[in-house]
This record gives sequence, structure tokens and C-alpha cells, in this order.
Amino acid sequence: MIKEGQQKKAKYWGEFTVKKVAQLKAPEIAHSAEVGKALFNYTLVQRQWKADGGYNFWFPYWVTIKGKERFGQYAPMMGEDSLLELLREAIRKEFFSKNFLNQLHQTIIDKLNCK
Repeated sequence: MIKEGQQKKAKYWGEFTVKKVAQLKAPEIAHSAEVGKALFNYTLVQRQWKADGGYNFWFPYWVTIKGKERFGQYAPMMGEDSLLELLREAIRKEFFSKNFLNQLHQTIIDKLNCK
């Protein structure tokens, strides 16, 4: 699993530091005819780039199939409950600026008040 403080290098994008990690309390379970039961351990990572000091967010995950864990970083498929859990954890760990959270709040209020 990825840990806060790790120094990493993205193949095409350069070096970064893992600043914060939000993860699920328990992996999401999925089933398919091809592989049977699979466990998906999603994370939301705040990373800081060495080149310019900028931040962005990354959704790496680990999938366990038949006891073998593999790393994944392409667009994850996850349910609403897992996404909400990651967002709550990221908010608790102060991933986001107050400006972002205010905009998110207003977007949600606007949507809920829409008929």
C-alpha cells in the first residue's frame, strides 16, 4: 500500500511526494464469472510534484484475486458507498481547500434544491 511521506516517480510526469492518503476501512468486494471474488482496496492520494510544488489527486487501488494482490491506477470502478467513504476520509484529513469545499457544498445544495 502507498504511505504518506513516500517519494515516488511517475514514469512520464516526474517525482512527487505522497502528502496524504485516504483509504477504505475494508476492501469493496466484487464478483465476476471470470475470476470469482475480488477485493478492491481503493485509495485517494494527495500528491505534491517536486518540479513545481503543485498538488493533485490520484486514485490508485489494489485488487486481490485468488490471494494475489495487484496494483491498479487506471480509472477505478467503485460504488457510491466507497466513493463517499474516500471523500469523507479525505475531507477529514484536510485534502481540500476551503474554497473547493465551499464550491462543493454549494453545488450539492443547488442540486438538492432543484425540482
